[in-house]
Amino acid sequence: MKELKEYNDYVEIVKRYLSQYGRMQGTAESMRMKAKAIRAELSEGSDIAAPISKYGDQAGGGSPELNAVEAAADRRTKKAKMAAWCEAQADVIEHRLELVDHALACLDEREQRLVKGYYFEKKRWVDLASEMNFSETWARKTGGRAVKTMAAIIFGEDAVPEQMAFHFAVL
Repeated sequence: MKELKEYNDYVEIVKRYLSQYGRMQGTAESMRMKAKAIRAELSEGSDIAAPISKYGDQAGGGSPELNAVEAAADRRTKKAKMAAWCEAQADVIEHRLELVDHALACLDEREQRLVKGYYFEKKRWVDLASEMNFSETWARKTGGRAVKTMAAIIFGEDAVPEQMAFHFAVL
């Protein structure tokens, strides 16, 4: 992830996490399925019988090309690395989703309703405001503040503008 320096960068990241929440869940699940399929393929194991090696008179011990056994081992290693990479990617995505879930749970009930309604259910601010018997302006502002609160929860003090940060003095 790129270096984030501005407060709005963190807020925009949280908005992107919220709007792509379902897609992120699907991606994590797909990565886990891909890793599982690769591992299943590796466990089936197609052992190749080693042919008799002939190395010739070269100082290096023969041709630079891999023989059948070495090539099969190389493919297995690459597949194992791919499975591990898929698992790692799924872990990263699921961690982000956990952070979003935690930050959402830290909001009050009205803020949760606004954020879930707007980002997950794809409702308009005016519709959410109408359901909750408030003005559209109130819904938009409260929803915006909720996302900023989530950014502070997810990214910590870096995501809070200097004038809003809590500073504790030790006496």
